[in-house]
Amino acid sequence: MSDAPDSLALAWLRARQVPHRVHAHAPIGGYESAKALLPFDPAAMVKGLAFCLPGGACAIVALRAADRADYRKIADALGVRRGDLQLATPEDIAAQLGMVPGGVAPVPVGDARLLVDQAVAGLGAIFCGSGRNDATLEIHADELLRATQAPLADLVKR
Repeated sequence: MSDAPDSLALAWLRARQVPHRVHAHAPIGGYESAKALLPFDPAAMVKGLAFCLPGGACAIVALRAADRADYRKIADALGVRRGDLQLATPEDIAAQLGMVPGGVAPVPVGDARLLVDQAVAGLGAIFCGSGRNDATLEIHADELLRATQAPLADLVKR
């Protein structure tokens, strides 16, 4: 990786001694760019979506990168009205999560709530955001779920 400091997400994992690997690469901008530029199996890629909730809290939702998020299901799982669920801006992601767009990690940093789509649980090794857009986190889904204690839910459009 570059000389830039670790993200809050990587620091969170290291502080809890969660087994993981970090793969440095050129900056990416999301799933399509990751699929085209990175050597990882697209079926094992997981994206992190950041949302702003009423009262200023944040939530991170992890789902398979190829899946489409169902905002109604996400709002229901978070216990908020659909109209109150807003995708976080790049400024929100930086200020509240210490991350960058294209690199949102499925890790509950700060006061963020984390939800994980149930399909992620059966993936084995996953490749996801590290908090940075120039490094990918490789972690076993079971290790991630054990460390984060994130609830599983059906969060994607069918």
